[in-house]
Amino acid sequence: MTLAGIDLNCRSILGSVKVRLRVPVVDDPDLIVEMSHGEIATLRMVGSADTKAQQPLATLLGQIHEELVARKTPELVLDMRSLDHMGAPCLRQLLAWLDKQADAPEAERYRIRIQILPALAWQQSLQALSCFDTTTITIET
Repeated sequence: MTLAGIDLNCRSILGSVKVRLRVPVVDDPDLIVEMSHGEIATLRMVGSADTKAQQPLATLLGQIHEELVARKTPELVLDMRSLDHMGAPCLRQLLAWLDKQADAPEAERYRIRIQILPALAWQQSLQALSCFDTTTITIET
């Protein structure tokens, strides 16, 4: 899938050491997502995830999930410390991704460490995300 000239093919994203994507459009620098993959994968979000980013974010998270399962990646670090804001539509996409992970068969599961910055008031509520699955999801402050 190509979005505003940026290839969202997850295999090419995760095959690289580090790739920067702009979501949802090239001219909108509100949200930048960086993905790096090694023994542990890292997904870093920077900026603001507003309503316009909902569908591109959903697509990206789905592709990342499939790739992590295919590679049998044991752990993903989701770094949200530089994310100034996440609107409800994008938060729903994040929750859907965590729910998909929680419902996956044991062989397809990976640990998720979510790094947050509690100094940002909206991120304080993200600590509740560990309730999805206390064995695979942890919150780091």
